[in-house]
Amino acid sequence: MTAPSNPRADRLRSMMGSQGLDAVVLSHPHDVRYATGYHSVLERWGQMEPMAAAIVYADPAKPLTLVIPEANIGLVAVLNKDGDACTFGEVRTFDMLNFCEVSRYIDPDRHGGQLAQDAGAMMGAIAGTCQPDVAAAIASALADYGLAGKTIGFDEHRVSARISGTVAHHYADVLDFMMRVRVVKTAEELARYRKVGTLADRIIAHAGSLLHEGADWNDVQARICDFMVRNAVIPVDEGAMLFGGAYEADEFIPDLFRTRGNRTLRNGDIVILETQGIHDGFWVDINRTAVVGTATPEYRRQHDVLRDAFVKMVDQLRPGVSTASLPAIGYEHLKAHGIATPEKLLVVAHGIGLMPLEIPLPFPAAGLSGVKEGFVLEEDMLISLDSLYFGAKLGPCHMENVYAITAGAPEPMYAAPLKLFETAGADADPVHS
Repeated sequence: MTAPSNPRADRLRSMMGSQGLDAVVLSHPHDVRYATGYHSVLERWGQMEPMAAAIVYADPAKPLTLVIPEANIGLVAVLNKDGDACTFGEVRTFDMLNFCEVSRYIDPDRHGGQLAQDAGAMMGAIAGTCQPDVAAAIASALADYGLAGKTIGFDEHRVSARISGTVAHHYADVLDFMMRVRVVKTAEELARYRKVGTLADRIIAHAGSLLHEGADWNDVQARICDFMVRNAVIPVDEGAMLFGGAYEADEFIPDLFRTRGNRTLRNGDIVILETQGIHDGFWVDINRTAVVGTATPEYRRQHDVLRDAFVKMVDQLRPGVSTASLPAIGYEHLKAHGIATPEKLLVVAHGIGLMPLEIPLPFPAAGLSGVKEGFVLEEDMLISLDSLYFGAKLGPCHMENVYAITAGAPEPMYAAPLKLFETAGADADPVHS
């Protein structure tokens, strides 16, 4: 079978030579989806062991191999109904519990429709015989293509250990390597994220429209979740927004991480609108600040100073620039304009895509090194610039946008203005100041 074009797998293959890799075996759901486009509801179960895998060979003559439960052949047809969303050169199958055994029995009372025909057409892509488990299916493919004694990269060490008795090999850990591969996007990925950006703009506008004096915070979050789901976005969880909530009955804390509210919103409350979710596998991560009612002139000025600092940092998002240089730019701008405790400004520039934080540094990249050491920007990276001022005197101000790094000025993925949301009254929709 001739595999459709897959620029992501091509990028991965082009980088394997520098690592001395003859093949990589990917079983983390994000890596499998990156290499092949395959995904299913099984990955959302959060199981400790993989439900699918992908094998990418350094030799382009060897096929990109997708390893899935036999019963999920029909799912591949569903994924590819409107185009080649799931791409591969061959499929290796395995049994998952007894789902596959049951699915092999023909039901005489059920007549196949178009899906059955499309799934049947996939049978020609299946290589080898169905194996008892995912590890056996991987080992069978590697043995068939002569990978014994070769250097193979794995994103899950247990897979390497499990197949070592069948296919002896030199093990390489490719978790950090895969992050370096994924952080620079293909043209197809950038096109997909532009659609994500359009949805993010709609979500943040809807979130702002729900705010008014007397609004219930828990209801606001639930209604944002409902809006996201109806627009093909999977909320990060039942909360939808990252910030806000209450600790005691009479307080609302805008910077509190996703907590239920114990009172209604009041005039003057600051609300951090950071909505997070997943569309087409990519993360929505947009952040704006709102005030219930009308902001004071002092607070509006503080917000505008932060916005100007943000714009200064955005202007530095160019190839060859280190993300470690950005926080000082924001700090100096706040300090020069008399903002209290400018040290309370948190600036993080991180990649975004299949995960909300894609930082191409060795593990543990989510520690201080992710900001202090930073990483050098490259063309076609998708970078989320997160600017969070945790000021106490007037209250916090936050904003976040995603940008594609180009040879010139960065391309914003979100069109929502970097302006303060203010609500006009208890029953009015918010307006942008």
